[in-house]
Amino acid sequence: MLYIYGATAHAKTAVDVAEDLDIEIGGLIDKSLLIEDVFDYEVQLHHRVKDAAENFFVAVKNPGLRERIVSENPEWNFQSLIHPKAYVSKRAEIGEGCIILPGATIAPDVQIGNHCIISGSAVIESNTIIEDFVNVGPNVSIGANVLVGRGSEIKANTHIEDEETIPKESVV
Repeated sequence: MLYIYGATAHAKTAVDVAEDLDIEIGGLIDKSLLIEDVFDYEVQLHHRVKDAAENFFVAVKNPGLRERIVSENPEWNFQSLIHPKAYVSKRAEIGEGCIILPGATIAPDVQIGNHCIISGSAVIESNTIIEDFVNVGPNVSIGANVLVGRGSEIKANTHIEDEETIPKESVV
């Protein structure tokens, strides 16, 4: 059973991907008292883990806030959501709590850290490291042998050449 933390735009995307993967959704969790449901899934203010079969996905786009939510919930088991129409090499490593959207291409020997967002039609070439809590926007192209530092955001339609280093918490 999957619980999604968040109830706005990114959560709606996570719901779509989870449904496409036939993952049972138990509900959403959000601090807002104004949102009662998302696509007919109940939004709860709090959730206590009831059994080990519960998994969580943090659907918050802001990398710093996403990191804070993860650190405040060490008892949660985080699940990655990889859309069936994304291509992920069997030789790539994907961390926990990531979402990879339709049309994304992840080449061999790519390492993607925990809690990253890889948007639709993004391309990440081989021998590249994407550290934890990174957002890669739609139609981004990241060359080979690139390091993208923790908490960075690569905006839509950006091209990063081979052998670049993006410092942590950068916006490109």
